[in-house]
Amino acid sequence: MTAEVVDVRPAEASDAAKLLTLLMQLAAESNTFTIDDGLGELSEADERSQIEQITRTTTNTIFVAVLGEDLIGVGTVQATDDLIKQQGEVGVAVLKAYWGQGLGTALVEEVIHWAQDFSTLGQLILTVQTRNERATKLYQHLGFKQVTPASYNVVDPTGKKVAAIDMILDV
Repeated sequence: MTAEVVDVRPAEASDAAKLLTLLMQLAAESNTFTIDDGLGELSEADERSQIEQITRTTTNTIFVAVLGEDLIGVGTVQATDDLIKQQGEVGVAVLKAYWGQGLGTALVEEVIHWAQDFSTLGQLILTVQTRNERATKLYQHLGFKQVTPASYNVVDPTGKKVAAIDMILDV
């Protein structure tokens, strides 16, 4: 029996429908992953257009983890409004069925590689809930440093206030 290999690659316009489905599933099964308001109203054509626009920038990217025909994880960088500092905000999520298999690490490593070699960004930033210890340790292992002196409250997708910290990586 041959084991299937997960491929981590940049998202393509043809991934639009599957990416929308993945994002909705991730939001439904995780209380540490939030999606942009209005994602549910995006059409496949809208998502296809967004992917095409993102791939033409040096400050935004989307990577997907693909198993066979299925998208099972996503890693993104979105430029912040503060372009003076040239920061990109990182987001990473993997379907619960695939947690603990190194996919989060692979996605973050691809994002870092892209930022260092292809982007015009100087820093990657992220916010992580302190209850998400695995993610916090992953980010620290890959070189992210905590920049907030103490945790602060954010609202999770269920409406609950939870402690979070900000982390940064110079690229």
